[in-house]
Parts: sequence; structure tokens; C-alpha cells
Amino acid sequence: MISLKTALLVLRMGSWVPALPILKRVVSLQRLANLMQGDGSGARDRAYERQIVALSALLVGLRPPRFRDNCLERSLLAYRFLTLANADPRLVVGVRSGESGIFGHAWVTLDGEPIHESPAAISQFARVVEFSPEGAFSGSPPEARRLPDVWV
Repeated sequence: MISLKTALLVLRMGSWVPALPILKRVVSLQRLANLMQGDGSGARDRAYERQIVALSALLVGLRPPRFRDNCLERSLLAYRFLTLANADPRLVVGVRSGESGIFGHAWVTLDGEPIHESPAAISQFARVVEFSPEGAFSGSPPEARRLPDVWV
């Protein structure tokens, strides 16, 4: 049996899933990170945080295959609800070069550890920007200026 708290979390998170593909195309990353951060209160609840992490991957993964597994959308969703849960997430955007060009990736860290992938998987990426739970931006200014205003 699903608890009322979990059901409400699914509904609240699910309401963002259709909006994120649009928002990332029309709102700058800085503004989007600020929009997605929330003011958390109360003591941290690690079990609740694990639910948020699992649901952020599940809800984005339930979409049609063409729209599935978008790292930025999954990360924005987790970042929003982890900040609301008074956790200490960081939204990170990194890049790496490969045979076919430059690849970008977004992920969330919680207490310094990535939540949706292994540390080895993100070790290939150079961090370009990072947003604190308050939405504050840090990064390398020259690289940050080259980031696109919107994302596909």
C-alpha cells in the first residue's frame, strides 16, 4: 500500500514532468535552476530523499522512448524536490569530448555523491557549472559563457 505522503509526492513531481521539456527550451539554465530550487525546512529524512531520487528517474523514464532518459530533466526534477526536502543537492553540468564531438551531461550530487549514476560514469565529464540548493551559480566563467541559453 502506498502512503498518502508518497502519493502526494508522485503527483507533485509528476506535474513537472511534462513542463520540463518545454521549460529547458525557453528558459536559460540559470533561471531554470533558480525556478527549480525550493526552500526546504525541517530535519532531513534520508528515506524520503531516496524516494525522490527513485521517483525522479522513474517518472522521466515513463515517457515515450523519444523523450525518455533526459539527464537534464531528470536532474532538475530531483534537484527541485531534494531542495524542498531540505537536503543538500547540487545540480551539475559537465562536458566531455568524444570521437563525434563535445557531449554535455547534467547530474545531481547529494552529500558529494552522484545520485543517478556512478562516480565513474561522471568522471569523464569536466564540471562547467554547479548550482547550490539555493540556486547560486558557480563555475568557470569562460566556459559558462559558452553554455547554451536553452537546451534540447
